[in-house]
Amino acid sequence: MVGMKKGTKKAPTSERRKHPRRAKKPEAKGGAREASDASLAVEHCTACEKTLKGDDRALFVEEEVGRIFCSEDCITQHFQPQIDLIEKQYFKFRPKDDLTPEEREQFAHLRWITIQEPDEIWLEKQANGDKRHTLISQFKPGSKPVWCVCICLYLRGEPSFLYMAFPTRSKALVERFRRGDRVEYEKSDPAAQTSDVLDAKTDGLAAGWSQAETIRAEIHGTRDARDIPEEEYGLYENLLEKTLSEPDELWIVESKDDGEPDRYQFLKSFPDEEGGPIHYVVVAQESDQTEHLEVLEQIPTRNFALLRHYRRGRQELTPGDDEPSNKTVH
Repeated sequence: MVGMKKGTKKAPTSERRKHPRRAKKPEAKGGAREASDASLAVEHCTACEKTLKGDDRALFVEEEVGRIFCSEDCITQHFQPQIDLIEKQYFKFRPKDDLTPEEREQFAHLRWITIQEPDEIWLEKQANGDKRHTLISQFKPGSKPVWCVCICLYLRGEPSFLYMAFPTRSKALVERFRRGDRVEYEKSDPAAQTSDVLDAKTDGLAAGWSQAETIRAEIHGTRDARDIPEEEYGLYENLLEKTLSEPDELWIVESKDDGEPDRYQFLKSFPDEEGGPIHYVVVAQESDQTEHLEVLEQIPTRNFALLRHYRRGRQELTPGDDEPSNKTVH
């Protein structure tokens, strides 16, 4: 962990995606239950039974059962027994010689790639009506393959609530989680998907993503297929600390919404003997602790043009400056 203020690497705490929107429910679609006009005025949180009405914030994670939640804590509380059961199965079948904790951390970013473009999708209907999806992708960052498994719910054709995700070298462990029927979903165009995210998804049950998810979607939409593969990002994590402590450029994108934190974009170039310089981009946001920043994403790239995407907002540090003028990094 990088020891610093306003720039400290802080592991993202949110691993379970959810879709917030107002309490008034839209017209039911698919397997979601239909509601009468009278019932639209008042809804209740599935976990705590809090009454939601008018402009109260409501969260949805699926549409088959039609549950509504008032907060992230209530979502976690409701699904915790299922999370515990899945984790118990994982630890029961995980081989002792599987990835070390350090290796699992190194491959943690494969979760996002798997959620976006899984090699396999397995659908298993639960007794309570949930349609649980298991997403699986295989990667080969070195001489041995690595799989990533993500177990989640879907909301309107996209992963929503993530029960658990893990990387593994064990083919047998992966096989244990191939449950139900294998299904195929038509993949959406990444550029169009990014545009939808930036315009805020408010159609039907789906609504805006978190800022971290929006940034990842931006990255996904601006990537060059010839650039550094995402499964190799972990090999460049040693560049993180120097990028934060001695950036070549620092840009601050001020939030237009008082409820959203400002975004900080650190850029630095490193010499590399193979294929030209490596440019490293770190995107962070203000955390609840005002003296610290939370790292949302870190991107190594050989594509100089990609840097233009992150040169926006207010420039706090230019190439040649000794340190950030606002003392953001220590």
